[in-house]
Amino acid sequence: MYSTTFTRLREQELAKSTKPFQAKGKSVKRCPDCQMGDFACMCAWRPQSESPVDFALLVHRKELFKPTNTGRLIVDVFPQTNVFLWNRLEAPEGLESLLNDPQRQCFVVFPADGTENCSREVTRALPPASGKKITLILLDGTWKQCSRMIGLSRWLDRVPCLSLPEILVRSYSVRDSGKSHRFSTAEAAISCLLLAQETQPAETLRHYFSVFNQHYLATRGCCDIEEGESHRYLRRLKS
Repeated sequence: MYSTTFTRLREQELAKSTKPFQAKGKSVKRCPDCQMGDFACMCAWRPQSESPVDFALLVHRKELFKPTNTGRLIVDVFPQTNVFLWNRLEAPEGLESLLNDPQRQCFVVFPADGTENCSREVTRALPPASGKKITLILLDGTWKQCSRMIGLSRWLDRVPCLSLPEILVRSYSVRDSGKSHRFSTAEAAISCLLLAQETQPAETLRHYFSVFNQHYLATRGCCDIEEGESHRYLRRLKS
């Protein structure tokens, strides 16, 4: 089985569960790695890239088990990504270490409208290059879950917020929030990379995200996949 920080956390939490998670489409026979239907497996298209920007996922527990989750795509593309399970009362041990690292400049990422009544420092641009590693904490959950996570986690109050512009990326076709300013986790990461002018890794994640959309919709609709631009882009990366 393909192993990442995301899949290891998912397996760890599954082992604690007393009953199975029943997601939509639970009757579909799925690839254990990519969670697509076996006939729509996207594992062969999984790319890897590098970026000077570090991501850390703070995941709502329910999100770990959803085939629609897009945070795991970030971990696929950037294997060094840390993944932490959200805790309302305190920062996960590994994340606390990142926040206290004097060699890092950490931000929690949130869309523009989520910061209107925010008491923490808010920025809409990444700082210029310095000796510190930019580390972006992405909240991984539904809009309601993420609002709760940032609102209830008092330990996050000391972390400045990066507010994403509304115009950067809108391409998620699996779980639409219905609001133009609300991003999926993968879209948030793509937007962050574009803000950092990291075009190449942003393009790699964007094309992988597009392939995810196509393969998930094929899984949901039990239909064939027609390879397109994003498949060709990822194939070129592997050649």
